[in-house]
Amino acid sequence: MRVLEGKSGVWYLGPGSTVLMPKRFHEDGRLTAEGRAELARQGVEQPKPASRYSLTVVTSTACNLGCPYCFQNTEAALPGRFDPPRIAREVLDGAMIDKIAAFTEPRLRATGLDRLFVLLFGGEPLLNRWGCVELLKRLSQLAPLTASMVSNGVLLTPRVAGKLEAVGLRSVQITLDGPKELHDGTRFTRAGRGTFDKVLANCAAVQESTGLRLSLRLNTTAEGLPLLGGLVADLAERLDASRCNLDIAPVLNYDGMFDPVMKRSADDVDVLLRAYADALESGFSVGWPGGSACGFCGERDGGTGAVINADGTLYSCWETIGKPGYEVGSVEDGYQEYPADRWVSCGEFAVSATTAAQSQAFDDALTVGLLEMLRTRRRRLAAVEAAERTGAEKADRTAAPAAGPLAVTGS
Repeated sequence: MRVLEGKSGVWYLGPGSTVLMPKRFHEDGRLTAEGRAELARQGVEQPKPASRYSLTVVTSTACNLGCPYCFQNTEAALPGRFDPPRIAREVLDGAMIDKIAAFTEPRLRATGLDRLFVLLFGGEPLLNRWGCVELLKRLSQLAPLTASMVSNGVLLTPRVAGKLEAVGLRSVQITLDGPKELHDGTRFTRAGRGTFDKVLANCAAVQESTGLRLSLRLNTTAEGLPLLGGLVADLAERLDASRCNLDIAPVLNYDGMFDPVMKRSADDVDVLLRAYADALESGFSVGWPGGSACGFCGERDGGTGAVINADGTLYSCWETIGKPGYEVGSVEDGYQEYPADRWVSCGEFAVSATTAAQSQAFDDALTVGLLEMLRTRRRRLAAVEAAERTGAEKADRTAAPAAGPLAVTGS
């Protein structure tokens, strides 16, 4: 559990929930007896039971982009080229879809859950559009299904989005690496062409033709940090912000292949918080930070979910997909015995530019700043809604006729 002191009190982020408590509950760095009782009452330290079984399925390990920081690159691209070597090429086919369904059904029943969540992943999942559609069709025969997808957006046309929405897709995560001049320098095709305008044009067209929600992930480097405000304003002009979630993610240096990462200083925190404030004022939704574990790698051996490569190999986390030596089983044989260090969680391969203490201080400052911002905004919106209700009630009373004798007329 994380304990963070903010302006409004002390924030407790546990696997069960996030709560704000008065500072009197936390003295000399420790919870008081009253504080412990309150945390127990609110169930902060008890993980919430899973509400659905979660699958990440790779439909294609290939990708149409050559992002230099991708954790699926096996080494850097040669000088002057835009196509870094990647993990082994695999494509999801019909036979493997049936095997995934056969793997999933008994585990779904064993958990007592009656809903599925499916994350379509790659590579670029839309390089195998058929596999995306057929997988969702097949899995929807097991239980009611909701799906999301992580895509670079280059192939996300209204026609493709409509087909996927019809079989359960509800949201798509799209990543941007800053404004056009920066994005096109890192998220380029494997022939070196920029993608910024194409991606945003596709997103706008998909919003016009479908009900899909977009989750915008703004990857941020030291160079892109001072440009975040302008990027948020540009996105608000091009897209319907009310149908977008927005998250800002400092780029990680996976396996030491990408150096221009943020220094994670106190000044960096201030810039990020200003960008989040701009996003909220523009109408974007921003999620509350929490302390719950990942639904995929947070529990060993597929207790609440599984990560499956296109060839049916099981991994602990999408960051290990295709990495030799990190296999933990297969859909045919289930989870196998493996060394404890093979179960990897999100971010473990990243090479930090700062010490562990500096990184933790940065994460804590950003988290508590965002919590305080979201709390203030929620209270302000609640006050506005209350004032509007009061005004409406007064107007109703003014417009209503005065009570008096009932007049009865007849023919």
